[in-house]
Amino acid sequence: MRRAAVSLNQALGLILLTFCLIITTRRVYEQQYFSSLLNNIQQHDEAKDVLVPSTVPNGVSASSESMASQVAESATATSDAISSTQIVFESATDASSTKTSFSDEPTAIASLSVTATADVIAMATETTLSAHVPALGCPEKTGDEGLFAQANRYVQEIMNSSTNSSVGDMPRLKCPTINVERYSHLALGAIAPGKPRYFFAMNLFQSVAIMPQLLASTVEVMRFLGPELCALSIVEGRSTDGTFEILKKLAGEMETLGVQYSLSCNEENPWGGETDRISALAELRNQALAPLTHHPGRYDISTTIIFLNDVAPCADDILELVHQRSVLEADMTCAMDWINDGVAFYDAWIARQLNGELFFEVPQSGSWEFSKNLFWNHQESRTRYKEGKAVQVFSCWNGAVALNAQPFMEGKIDFRSGREGECYFGEPTLLAKDLWKLGNGRIAIIPKVNVGYSVEVSAKAKELHGWVSKPAGKKGKDKSDPTESYGIKWQEKPPASIHCASIGTDPTWEKGYWVPWDQSLRKR
Repeated sequence: MRRAAVSLNQALGLILLTFCLIITTRRVYEQQYFSSLLNNIQQHDEAKDVLVPSTVPNGVSASSESMASQVAESATATSDAISSTQIVFESATDASSTKTSFSDEPTAIASLSVTATADVIAMATETTLSAHVPALGCPEKTGDEGLFAQANRYVQEIMNSSTNSSVGDMPRLKCPTINVERYSHLALGAIAPGKPRYFFAMNLFQSVAIMPQLLASTVEVMRFLGPELCALSIVEGRSTDGTFEILKKLAGEMETLGVQYSLSCNEENPWGGETDRISALAELRNQALAPLTHHPGRYDISTTIIFLNDVAPCADDILELVHQRSVLEADMTCAMDWINDGVAFYDAWIARQLNGELFFEVPQSGSWEFSKNLFWNHQESRTRYKEGKAVQVFSCWNGAVALNAQPFMEGKIDFRSGREGECYFGEPTLLAKDLWKLGNGRIAIIPKVNVGYSVEVSAKAKELHGWVSKPAGKKGKDKSDPTESYGIKWQEKPPASIHCASIGTDPTWEKGYWVPWDQSLRKR
């Protein structure tokens, strides 16, 4: 009997010893795993560049907060390691308040424990530390101390979005107040509570002159829609005029406002001659969309992308694009952009009519003498444009767009350059081709959304071609209902061929020719 008891005790002892060996091995693995992750955090902190600067309890920088969140997501993906680190996450509704505490004691590291919110656990499968995700907060760019000092007054002007007059060297458009009745349906809550449904994207370079108008209008729109429903992603690169410094300073204001703000940098010069221009531009646009496309689960399934060039819009220009995309059930709505004191339509190389032709005729001489004669050989489009109604087109961009985000979120589409044997189109034209291929060819221009690339040109363009609240040729405010009089009978099939205005990689007007609309797409 005693023998049996001894044998049983020995067996239990052996089992316990084996269990201890397993635990010890696991602890060693965990210590190596989390030491590596904590090292990443320390290296990130040393850069002292922050995506969204904030004051975090216990003096932990916001960069640590961002990286710690990524550590938690990676840790939850390996469920065996979750029971082990003393990292505590306290998440508010916008995840803006995060406590992080790390113990330097080896014994503490060996007894790691993680507490994560349900939202963090749900996102654990995302590859948050992927090498494809752009560097956050421009870690290699410190900025200029003098320009940082000047940035404060620009940030103040941007946040004072109700200012509609020129202040010193910061001219502003005299924009109308937002039509609450018209746009209130856009401010309804997202389908998924706590997730943004409006994703604003920009690429900015040497943009100080335009930023007070562009960003102030954007802020006004985000306030109207609900900051918690909005995300703003900006890619800056190569600026020496203070653009970067203003965007960096703006981060704190965006956090206070409650907007999810992403700032990244890209120093590549699309016009530098060392790289293909369209490839570089496509890369910049994709980088601006990276927070959305790399983490689609963090955004509402009904998300709209609002992509703005360095233009000078009013708040209602932006809202009208989003509104028309909604009521027309469009995949993409575009503004009209103008140059030469608002006289000439600008995005002629990108835009194509529904018959595949350029928006205006360009003779073999390459002259733009017919630039005022828009939709010159497609009568239905011409009539609708003159009446101020939305016009379906094959492709457009025109300085400002509202896009259905779903194809991007599902990884079905992105901005790209041309493929071998494909006409040398701009990246927005190629995007339109890919949208049509997916069956998302409901693309339209909105004639009363008129913008220029300076405040002065925007003002002149609006006087010539109309304001959102007062279309050209009409007296008083526009009271028409777009769901009735502005509706589009969508053409579901693209034109058989489209005008190619390029020779090799050089845009040209003199020797344009026609190519199948789905050139390079047929075998895909």
